[in-house]
Amino acid sequence: MNAPLPPPPDELLVEHAPPRATWRWWEALLAVLLAWLAGGLAVLPLVALVGPDPAGPIGPNGFLFATVSNTVTILVLVMWLRNMHPGWERIIGWPDRDEVIRELAVGAGLGIVVRLASAAVAGLVVVALRGASGRSVQLPEQVRTDLAGWGLVIFAVFAVIAAPALEEFVFRGLLFRSIADRRGFWVGALVSAAAFGAFHLLTPGDELDVLALGITHMGTGLGLAWIYWRRRNLLASIAGHSAFNLIAVVSIIGGWEF
Repeated sequence: MNAPLPPPPDELLVEHAPPRATWRWWEALLAVLLAWLAGGLAVLPLVALVGPDPAGPIGPNGFLFATVSNTVTILVLVMWLRNMHPGWERIIGWPDRDEVIRELAVGAGLGIVVRLASAAVAGLVVVALRGASGRSVQLPEQVRTDLAGWGLVIFAVFAVIAAPALEEFVFRGLLFRSIADRRGFWVGALVSAAAFGAFHLLTPGDELDVLALGITHMGTGLGLAWIYWRRRNLLASIAGHSAFNLIAVVSIIGGWEF
């Protein structure tokens, strides 16, 4: 009797892929909004204690508030997932202990590629908006350029750890997966990238400058979704996002434009 044939490659991939997301996009969106509200409320005593940042680009206090808020937001989302969606860790995906270093390295390398592509996209977007509007357009300054000492430390912690962790958890782990698992990669990537770009429209600045930033980050969101989908674990996309932001941190510290 002949031995059974092995399953085709596609079935092997499905067998070893993480299970499908059990949450819907609207459920994830509602949970994220409530978690962000909790994060904002948690920061209010700290704002009263140290005082708010002045208007304009974010300074040390603003990065401190954002780091605390992001941490609380993640904790609330984890509590929601643990209570409403058991097994969420396997769904979102995390590498085994012996694969962590590899996924960090691969994710960071791919993040640098996304950063370079994002810079090219930003240049094209700025040129297109200038041509269409006849006005001066540039990406808005998001961070104060006079950061030093403690300000640089908390900026680096926020940009390289706190922001990538929360944004990848929300936009890739929750939103992208809830859609891609049901509608396919491109639908999930486009919707989550649009949400990621829209999120960055909250940046203060001239409306066309902020629009250029939002469109650019839509492209960035597509790249980060691809990293997550390709590596099948959230750590890789967090590492990619961290490497992306680390280049900005180094450029700001060095006074370079990138």
